[in-house]
Amino acid sequence: MQSSSETKKRSFESMMMMMMMNDASNLTPDQLDVFKVAMLQNTIAHIDSGARMIAIMIIKEVAISLKKQLSKKKLIIFLTPTRKHVEQQFNVLKENTDLLVDFYHGSKVTTVDEKKVDDWDAAIWENEINKNEAMVMTPIILLNALRNKFMKFEMICLLVIDECNLATGNHPYVSIMKEFYVKSVNKPKVFGMTASLETKKGVSSTGGCEAKITMLENILDSRVFYKFNPLIQTYFWNKKIDGKNMQICTIQKRTKQEDVKPPAAQKKSSKIAEEPASGAGTTKRKELHGTIPIRAVSGTWGDKVDDGVDVYAYKISFVCSVKDVKYSSFALLLESKLDDDVANHEMKLYLVSKFVNCKVSSSVKLHLDAEQVAKGKCFQDMFFNGIFARFLPKTDQKLWTPSYMYLLLPLESLDPFKISWTMIDSCVSAIEFVKKPSDSIPDKQNIDSLMTCSESTSMLNFANRSVHKDDVTNMVVLTIHTGKIYSILKVQQDANADSPFDGDTKKFPSFKDYFKQKYDIDLVYPKQNMVLLKQSHRAHNLLVDFNNEGILHGKKIKSESCKVNTDRQRYYARLPPELLIIIDARIDVVKPFYLLPSLMHRLESLMLASQLREQITGHMTDIHVSSSLILEAITTLRCNESFSMERLELLGDSVLKYAVSCDYYLRYPNEHEGQLSSGRSLQVCNSTLYNLGIGCRLQNYIRDMAFDPTRWAAPGQLPQRPCPCDHGVETIEVPIDAKYHNDDPKVLTGKCCDMGHRWLGSKTISDCVEALVGAYFVGGGLTGGLHCMKWLGISCDLDSSRVDEAIKIASLHSYTPKLDVIQSLEAKLGYEFVVKGLLLEAITHASDQDQQVGYNYQRLEFLGDSVLDLLITQHLFNKHNIDPGELTDLRSASVNNENFAYAAVRRNLHGYLQHHSTSLQTQISDYVTFVATSSTDTNSLQTKKSPKALGDLVESIAGAILIDTKLNLDEVWRIFEMLLTPIVTPDKLELPPLRELIEFCDSKGYFIKDKCRSIDDGVVAELKLQLEDALLVGEGTGPTRKVARGQAALKLLSQLEKQGILNKNHQDNNDGEIANKNIKESDTVRSKRTRFDPQPAADTIMKEESNSKTEIPVLKSIDSKKGVPRSSLYELCRIMQWPMPILTASEKKSRTLIEVGEGVDKRTAFNSFESHICLTIPSYGVIELTGDPRADKKSSFDSAALLMLYELQRRGMVKIE
Repeated sequence: MQSSSETKKRSFESMMMMMMMNDASNLTPDQLDVFKVAMLQNTIAHIDSGARMIAIMIIKEVAISLKKQLSKKKLIIFLTPTRKHVEQQFNVLKENTDLLVDFYHGSKVTTVDEKKVDDWDAAIWENEINKNEAMVMTPIILLNALRNKFMKFEMICLLVIDECNLATGNHPYVSIMKEFYVKSVNKPKVFGMTASLETKKGVSSTGGCEAKITMLENILDSRVFYKFNPLIQTYFWNKKIDGKNMQICTIQKRTKQEDVKPPAAQKKSSKIAEEPASGAGTTKRKELHGTIPIRAVSGTWGDKVDDGVDVYAYKISFVCSVKDVKYSSFALLLESKLDDDVANHEMKLYLVSKFVNCKVSSSVKLHLDAEQVAKGKCFQDMFFNGIFARFLPKTDQKLWTPSYMYLLLPLESLDPFKISWTMIDSCVSAIEFVKKPSDSIPDKQNIDSLMTCSESTSMLNFANRSVHKDDVTNMVVLTIHTGKIYSILKVQQDANADSPFDGDTKKFPSFKDYFKQKYDIDLVYPKQNMVLLKQSHRAHNLLVDFNNEGILHGKKIKSESCKVNTDRQRYYARLPPELLIIIDARIDVVKPFYLLPSLMHRLESLMLASQLREQITGHMTDIHVSSSLILEAITTLRCNESFSMERLELLGDSVLKYAVSCDYYLRYPNEHEGQLSSGRSLQVCNSTLYNLGIGCRLQNYIRDMAFDPTRWAAPGQLPQRPCPCDHGVETIEVPIDAKYHNDDPKVLTGKCCDMGHRWLGSKTISDCVEALVGAYFVGGGLTGGLHCMKWLGISCDLDSSRVDEAIKIASLHSYTPKLDVIQSLEAKLGYEFVVKGLLLEAITHASDQDQQVGYNYQRLEFLGDSVLDLLITQHLFNKHNIDPGELTDLRSASVNNENFAYAAVRRNLHGYLQHHSTSLQTQISDYVTFVATSSTDTNSLQTKKSPKALGDLVESIAGAILIDTKLNLDEVWRIFEMLLTPIVTPDKLELPPLRELIEFCDSKGYFIKDKCRSIDDGVVAELKLQLEDALLVGEGTGPTRKVARGQAALKLLSQLEKQGILNKNHQDNNDGEIANKNIKESDTVRSKRTRFDPQPAADTIMKEESNSKTEIPVLKSIDSKKGVPRSSLYELCRIMQWPMPILTASEKKSRTLIEVGEGVDKRTAFNSFESHICLTIPSYGVIELTGDPRADKKSSFDSAALLMLYELQRRGMVKIE
């Protein structure tokens, strides 16, 4: 029997024979390489020539398999943009294949009644589809046929797209892919062709090339395959090693005599994939990944510790911000020794009205005998379960595992270090008492005598002993019937077990009846006073400050929806003392148990970060990156911590760009800027970084979910909220396989099952790669960043010998004729070049060909772009401790061609540009005049586009200084910090007008409608903003739609400012909020609204009746599924331009279970929520309603939204079908 590989080989050989028979044997090896890759994956062929012949080869190969599948109709579709090309390609297919083929464009008519294609009906299309195997057409013809359902997209097995570089904006290529390909279950193979992906030599394409590649790959769900330059070849090298599929892009130089091979420097060859995964590194794709065990919390000590165990003891102390509140110190006992920065750590935990400073410090190594280990486990078992779950000493559950083993024990004193064994022994005694058989209760005669004695001495009879009434306050007790731990508040002098029950008195007339019927307990002392107990509560996430004392994501929290409810009603329990076992533990020992889950979560996260650091750094002693910095690099925004990877990701992106740019500049001295930019883009693109991250197993380290204490359990603790695994993976690590990928937006990311599996966004992995590089750059400088890159699989050789070679080449430039120009520019820069030829190259434009020098500034511009990007990003990162979004805005405002061009004019550098272009000189003169007569604010400068050559000049000078100083970044920054001053700061940052308007409307719940129309010399844009009491209109004109909309937005912002709704002079105050003292009261209320999820309802379709003068919107259907009523109301408000409704939820609690909701939504719970909704309709008024009670807050929002929709229908403002 033949293997699949032999079959494929034979098929390929037969296909090659067919080619030879058709006189196609003269194809180059490069073109054959493209064919091989295209048969394995969706491919965009970017080659000089031969692409259409490759397409014919692919069509022939697909046709062979097509003829074998006779069950379903399949078609090969060839798309090309013009009628001429359609007919040409039809003739090529007809001559070179034996397929039944026809062509279709706007002039095509039927042979019978001469109907044009646009007038064809379903019957004609059905006939055409049935008689053909391949169809050549323009893309608009296919798009119309699909939209009219004349053709099913699932029929297509191969989609060939000619001139696919046109797939931008609203082109039919884009519409076909977005409307039909994305939604298709059985997607066809895609082969795109283009010869114009990047701009030609001599034209800057740094940003354009990157954007074009990314856009085409995403739209066409394909990967670009380069075969363009005979010296520089960019390949996707594919391998499958250790069962893992990986892919990486590399650039390799070759001569005409040798074949291209992967560079030897790629030591991460084991991370190279056989087939690339579609959508790798994108936000759309979600992937199932596992987690990695934390080695530091593992231990061999378990049930068999006859000889005892040696452990490392770490002291944990707590100091509350309220002086009178005391917490006992604890000891963390581990078998592993922690790294110093983990073992010595300080942090804050935030409670409702106070915070607690927690300090972990390393201590001594201890030896525990077998009895001490057993007692310590009993203490931990009883307290964690008694407080957060239910202590069940008689159960035989395996809650202590070698992979998760540590003890948390109370300390009698910190210095000297002493564990409170006396308290632990008392807990063990209580456990032993609970284990006693029930027949050990004294008989009735002894009970009566004891009762008489107790009444006369004011004693209370607890389960294990009697205590005077005056001594019970703050005692810690354990209930024998529920296994819960409480603390006693006081004695209930007016209540005993015969008193009426707190709950259902019809079912349970008294407490005595309740315990008999519920637990089959006959109370011995029903007449003695009951005690009032403070109930234990579930643990909370104390890592985030919701009361304005801390910082979330770099900004202080001021959102009303985030605040903890400090006025919530407290509930207490009343129990007979005989059901309580006294534990000789202080109340200050119980309190830390509410802090320990959050503390241990942070410590375990630091241990994980330290474990990753060991993997990256190894035994190197000259690079030290703190575990806290590593933790920041693997923590996403979803964790709601005071830190996240986004700031480091931004910095790491710049480091990667700089390192790869230097490497390519030095490695390929003869290649132009376009080729270098293309190679760099592929080397640092998200898909490449994703593959590198997967190869290093970074996905198992990423933290992507906020700490949930109900999903955390200490060793020996019962799970509070189990989440069984249903993913079908039996190991903690999930295999890298396409079956564990999902594009469904409904899939929730971050949530872990009990096996540690969770869904991650694919892009999160590439983001983590960048953040790790950023962390190592912060902690270890450029050396650290390069080391991390090398570990990941990106080897950048910045050896001094290569720099010397670059300097040697530049030293050959003849600079004598322009020595005066060079010396004058050096004086302005404040730097004298060692190699004058570098500066000459940096100021030479491509149009300056008078000396036939053969060089221009473009290569140095490529290098300088990355240098300034890194230096400015590093400056902003170090100087401003702001949230990632604001840091990104600062960098965008600082690192751009417009800003550099402005600096060039302001510092009078533009006169040194050596060029011979009349049009360029005119552009420069106009821009210089504009700068001289305009204000310096960002928005004013954006209205006039600068000549790109001016920004390029600044970047090329930076690149020249970098090479001349032998990669001395500090010296480059010394010069350019002065040239670029003033560098924008947070208080001076001005967002583009349209973005500022959109952000304002998003925060207030307003909607914008825009309308653009073309005029002779540009575009006119009209923006409408509906407020509660006014309609604002702004109109702008400009050469492009973007400029016109910006001008219109600027006018709307001015109107908002005049009305006192927006303060244009806003600045970040000390609380991190926007200072806005003149806002109307109604807007202040609106800022506290509960916002809707802007996702439209999946099953709700809205339309407007064309024959209605008032254009009453129609809701086709309303689904009561969670979230749908809110989304339907949101969509209605957007269409009608009504301000978003305000929702306010109120909570009602009950001591007993109550029924909440109706029908399928009926549930039983201890609390219910009701939501009040307020909708302001301009020129009409305000509608206010209160929804029905629901068991959770979001469901109560849906109830209120649904009632509002029906109320709007009753008032004739909407129709519901």
